[in-house]
Amino acid sequence: MGIELNRVRGRKHVAWLNLEPDSEARRILEEREYLVARCTEDHLRDPAYLAGLTAVVFSQSAEKPTRIGRELQSHARRLLDYDCRIIVRPSALGATIAENVIASLRLPTVGLPAAVADPKEGEPPLPCVRYFDIAAPWGSVANFITGSPADPPPNAALKIVIDDRIDAVGKRTKCELRDELDLLVRRAFADCAHVHLVPMDDGHSGVSVYRAYAELAGGLEGLWPQPYFIKLGDRAKVLHEYKIYEENVDPYVPFHLGPHLIRGRCCLGAKDGILVGDYVEESESLRDCACTGRSATAIACLFDRTLVGWHRQARQVSQSLSAGLMAKFPFIHNASPRMRRARELGATRSVKTLKKLFRRCTSQPVLVGPIHGDLHAANVRVRASDAILIDFAAHRNLPLVFDAACLEASLLIEGFAGDHRDAQEWLKSVEDLYSAPVLDAVRAHPNPKDRSFWFLTSVRQIRRYARQWECGKDQYAAALALALLIKASKDPSVPEPEGSRRAGAYVLAERVLSSTFGAPAVHEASVAS
Repeated sequence: MGIELNRVRGRKHVAWLNLEPDSEARRILEEREYLVARCTEDHLRDPAYLAGLTAVVFSQSAEKPTRIGRELQSHARRLLDYDCRIIVRPSALGATIAENVIASLRLPTVGLPAAVADPKEGEPPLPCVRYFDIAAPWGSVANFITGSPADPPPNAALKIVIDDRIDAVGKRTKCELRDELDLLVRRAFADCAHVHLVPMDDGHSGVSVYRAYAELAGGLEGLWPQPYFIKLGDRAKVLHEYKIYEENVDPYVPFHLGPHLIRGRCCLGAKDGILVGDYVEESESLRDCACTGRSATAIACLFDRTLVGWHRQARQVSQSLSAGLMAKFPFIHNASPRMRRARELGATRSVKTLKKLFRRCTSQPVLVGPIHGDLHAANVRVRASDAILIDFAAHRNLPLVFDAACLEASLLIEGFAGDHRDAQEWLKSVEDLYSAPVLDAVRAHPNPKDRSFWFLTSVRQIRRYARQWECGKDQYAAALALALLIKASKDPSVPEPEGSRRAGAYVLAERVLSSTFGAPAVHEASVAS
């Protein structure tokens, strides 16, 4: 399998493509109760044949040394998608040809000489191509096959139903899985008779998210287990998030405050992968919770309990906040419709000018540690008093204030989804929060009759935590301006009124940067003091 599994295995067929199996290899493998035989290329296109196959040996022909390249090109990806082991054995005189061919295919590969292997890849997890030098004994090949048995095959009889995707304005789009992703779902739910997928996002990041309701083919306690979330898409991104769950989430996020992977259902193919985890039932997003005035307990739980395991690892670093976050600074074309709308709402400075102002946040040190990295309000699920984090793909070591800034910026954009006030009226209701100094000013409690009351009170609470993590002057102001600019740069074609709110985020970011860092001589003197 793909990442790590402990299932009962039943695939015991090892085949040699277009050649008779080596006699020594046959003896060793048959002693281990494998069925050994020759196969044709037509066999490797037959799903029923692949379902019983655990490994295929591609032996390089001395007479036709380049043929192995065509064979791998034709079949390697399909075999990996079926979780079949691929064994490559070069001929005595054609090893260089075989090595270069494998490297050119850019498939996950183990065993290539350092001269042709990609040093950035490292050793990939299964399934992968396994290259054995001509000198390697067949016993080593057999040990590899025995020690890495294949998953149960894709369940060809599994019925997959996918709901239409519905966008923010109610438009329906039919969802279909391409063949490679369909196979991964059939592998992940090989013990099921039916799986119903409900789209949860549009997969702009290269990975699509679904809620999954499965019907077991023979469940001990009944047909219907708890619902799952699944992520489908780019292998490298899926594997990256899998490792984050293993190394950064499970050891540090309390069990009840984060979803957990169902490792027996996670798997990889040649270019794609699937994550399966438990779905956070009976919860709502922090966005929905906040805009109805119920966020106080959830925000406290988020920063006091959910994230505290990461925050304990934070250390002061001798680097400016602007240097630590400069790679995230977005680009927005000055002639874009978003910028035209921002100017209508009061923006006067270009992105290039704002970037120069952002660089002026030079105060040190900065408190850096593990953060979520994409802490928008939909990635925080609220159930009773618990704040449950989801979606850890952006987890990084960065300044702690950036998480708080991202959450505030998210509530500003997404939290007002049901508010249809004129953009200028909306902007005026929140602008006092974005005048300098962002954290130090003592502001009166908001009027409960204010339609932005929920946002103003949420921000007051978020900034109490941000103040604890700010080690130098105006660090949160810079992080907040950056988070607002990132929001302003996203989704250029989003419908109104969200488009105007994103343009408004640019206006507010400009005000924060201009009022905080717009007088460099004064600011630099205050930092020096």
